[in-house]
Amino acid sequence: MAGMEDGGGIEFATDSINSWLGAWQLNLNCAQDRDRGEVRRIWARVAFAALDGAERAGYPARDANASRFNLRASLIADLGRGDDPLWDPDQLAVDVLDALPLTLDQASEWVADWRARPRDEIFALRVCKTLLNPMRSISDLLAEGPVRTRIERWLDLRPRLP
Repeated sequence: MAGMEDGGGIEFATDSINSWLGAWQLNLNCAQDRDRGEVRRIWARVAFAALDGAERAGYPARDANASRFNLRASLIADLGRGDDPLWDPDQLAVDVLDALPLTLDQASEWVADWRARPRDEIFALRVCKTLLNPMRSISDLLAEGPVRTRIERWLDLRPRLP
Protein backbone atom coordinates (compact mmCIF):
# COMPACT_ATOMS: atom_id res chain seq x y z
CA MET A 1 0.00 0.00 0.00
CA ALA A 2 1.37 3.39 -0.96
CA GLY A 3 2.60 5.47 1.93
CA MET A 4 3.14 2.56 4.32
CA GLU A 5 6.74 1.74 3.48
CA ASP A 6 7.74 1.53 7.12
CA GLY A 7 5.04 -1.05 7.80
CA GLY A 8 3.78 0.91 10.81
CA GLY A 9 1.49 3.31 9.03
CA ILE A 10 3.35 6.45 10.14
CA GLU A 11 3.73 7.82 6.63
CA PHE A 12 0.15 6.86 5.77
CA ALA A 13 -1.16 8.73 8.83
CA THR A 14 0.87 11.81 7.92
CA ASP A 15 -0.46 11.69 4.35
CA SER A 16 -4.00 11.38 5.70
CA ILE A 17 -3.56 14.33 8.08
CA ASN A 18 -2.11 16.43 5.26
CA SER A 19 -5.01 15.53 2.97
CA TRP A 20 -7.53 16.55 5.62
CA LEU A 21 -5.62 19.76 6.30
CA GLY A 22 -5.62 20.52 2.59
CA ALA A 23 -9.41 20.16 2.58
CA TRP A 24 -9.55 22.39 5.67
CA GLN A 25 -7.49 25.08 3.95
CA LEU A 26 -9.57 25.09 0.76
CA ASN A 27 -12.81 25.44 2.70
CA LEU A 28 -11.28 27.92 5.13
CA ASN A 29 -10.45 30.18 2.20
CA CYS A 30 -14.11 30.14 1.14
CA ALA A 31 -15.30 30.69 4.71
CA GLN A 32 -13.05 33.74 5.01
CA ASP A 33 -14.17 35.30 1.71
CA ARG A 34 -16.26 38.28 2.83
CA ASP A 35 -17.94 38.52 -0.59
CA ARG A 36 -19.73 35.22 0.13
CA GLY A 37 -21.88 36.62 2.97
CA GLU A 38 -23.89 34.14 5.06
CA VAL A 39 -22.79 31.23 2.85
CA ARG A 40 -19.48 31.53 4.69
CA ARG A 41 -21.07 29.64 7.59
CA ILE A 42 -21.68 26.63 5.31
CA TRP A 43 -18.08 26.70 4.10
CA ALA A 44 -16.97 26.89 7.73
CA ARG A 45 -18.97 23.77 8.60
CA VAL A 46 -17.30 21.88 5.75
CA ALA A 47 -13.92 23.17 6.95
CA PHE A 48 -14.72 21.96 10.48
CA ALA A 49 -15.59 18.51 9.10
CA ALA A 50 -12.16 18.41 7.45
CA LEU A 51 -10.51 19.32 10.77
CA ASP A 52 -12.48 16.53 12.44
CA GLY A 53 -11.02 14.14 9.86
CA ALA A 54 -7.51 15.43 10.52
CA GLU A 55 -8.00 14.89 14.25
CA ARG A 56 -9.20 11.33 13.69
CA ALA A 57 -6.03 10.79 11.64
CA GLY A 58 -3.85 12.02 14.52
CA TYR A 59 -3.73 15.83 14.20
CA PRO A 60 -3.41 17.36 17.71
CA ALA A 61 -6.72 18.51 19.21
CA ARG A 62 -5.11 21.68 20.57
CA ASP A 63 -4.12 22.74 17.04
CA ALA A 64 -7.52 21.84 15.61
CA ASN A 65 -9.26 23.75 18.41
CA ALA A 66 -7.13 26.83 17.82
CA SER A 67 -8.09 26.79 14.14
CA ARG A 68 -11.77 26.16 14.88
CA PHE A 69 -11.93 28.88 17.52
CA ASN A 70 -10.24 31.44 15.27
CA LEU A 71 -12.65 30.79 12.40
CA ARG A 72 -15.69 30.83 14.67
CA ALA A 73 -14.62 34.15 16.20
CA SER A 74 -13.95 35.64 12.78
CA LEU A 75 -17.42 34.72 11.51
CA ILE A 76 -19.10 35.88 14.71
CA ALA A 77 -17.30 39.22 14.41
CA ASP A 78 -18.16 39.57 10.71
CA LEU A 79 -21.67 38.06 10.52
CA GLY A 80 -23.05 38.19 14.04
CA ARG A 81 -24.56 35.48 16.18
CA GLY A 82 -26.75 33.47 13.83
CA ASP A 83 -29.27 30.82 14.89
CA ASP A 84 -26.78 28.11 15.80
CA PRO A 85 -24.81 27.73 19.06
CA LEU A 86 -21.70 27.40 16.89
CA TRP A 87 -21.98 31.14 16.21
CA ASP A 88 -22.86 32.16 19.77
CA PRO A 89 -19.96 34.11 21.31
CA ASP A 90 -20.86 32.85 24.79
CA GLN A 91 -20.73 29.24 23.60
CA LEU A 92 -17.38 29.90 21.94
CA ALA A 93 -16.10 31.33 25.23
CA VAL A 94 -17.25 28.19 27.08
CA ASP A 95 -15.55 25.99 24.46
CA VAL A 96 -12.31 27.98 24.77
CA LEU A 97 -12.38 27.80 28.57
CA ASP A 98 -13.02 24.04 28.43
CA ALA A 99 -10.07 23.53 26.06
CA LEU A 100 -7.52 25.41 28.19
CA PRO A 101 -4.97 22.99 29.66
CA LEU A 102 -4.54 25.03 32.87
CA THR A 103 -6.71 26.76 35.40
CA LEU A 104 -6.42 30.51 35.69
CA ASP A 105 -4.81 30.09 39.10
CA GLN A 106 -2.18 27.70 37.72
CA ALA A 107 -1.41 29.97 34.78
CA SER A 108 -1.20 33.02 37.06
CA GLU A 109 1.27 31.23 39.30
CA TRP A 110 3.37 29.80 36.46
CA VAL A 111 3.58 33.02 34.45
CA ALA A 112 5.46 34.81 37.23
CA ASP A 113 8.56 32.72 36.57
CA TRP A 114 7.75 31.08 33.26
CA ARG A 115 11.34 31.25 31.97
CA ALA A 116 12.46 28.98 34.82
CA ARG A 117 9.63 26.49 34.28
CA PRO A 118 10.04 23.07 32.67
CA ARG A 119 9.46 23.00 28.93
CA ASP A 120 6.08 21.21 29.20
CA GLU A 121 4.76 23.90 31.56
CA ILE A 122 5.92 26.67 29.23
CA PHE A 123 4.19 24.84 26.39
CA ALA A 124 0.95 24.66 28.41
CA LEU A 125 1.13 28.42 29.00
CA ARG A 126 1.71 28.96 25.29
CA VAL A 127 -1.29 26.78 24.41
CA CYS A 128 -3.44 28.92 26.72
CA LYS A 129 -2.30 32.07 24.93
CA THR A 130 -3.00 30.58 21.52
CA LEU A 131 -6.47 29.29 22.45
CA LEU A 132 -7.42 32.64 24.00
CA ASN A 133 -6.44 34.63 20.92
CA PRO A 134 -9.86 34.59 19.19
CA MET A 135 -11.59 35.86 22.32
CA ARG A 136 -9.81 39.20 21.97
CA SER A 137 -11.96 40.10 18.97
CA ILE A 138 -15.33 39.10 20.42
CA SER A 139 -15.09 39.51 24.19
CA ASP A 140 -17.23 42.65 24.01
CA LEU A 141 -20.05 40.51 22.52
CA LEU A 142 -20.23 38.24 25.57
CA ALA A 143 -23.22 38.46 27.89
CA GLU A 144 -22.56 39.80 31.37
CA GLY A 145 -21.99 36.93 33.74
CA PRO A 146 -19.50 34.36 35.00
CA VAL A 147 -18.28 33.25 31.55
CA ARG A 148 -17.50 36.81 30.52
CA THR A 149 -15.77 37.45 33.86
CA ARG A 150 -13.59 34.35 33.42
CA ILE A 151 -12.68 35.31 29.85
CA GLU A 152 -11.84 38.88 30.90
CA ARG A 153 -9.58 37.57 33.68
CA TRP A 154 -7.81 35.30 31.21
CA LEU A 155 -7.47 38.14 28.70
CA ASP A 156 -5.94 40.32 31.42
CA LEU A 157 -3.34 37.59 31.99
CA ARG A 158 -2.80 36.83 28.30
CA PRO A 159 -0.17 39.55 27.59
CA ARG A 160 2.06 38.05 30.27
CA LEU A 161 1.85 34.53 28.83
CA PRO A 162 4.85 33.39 26.76
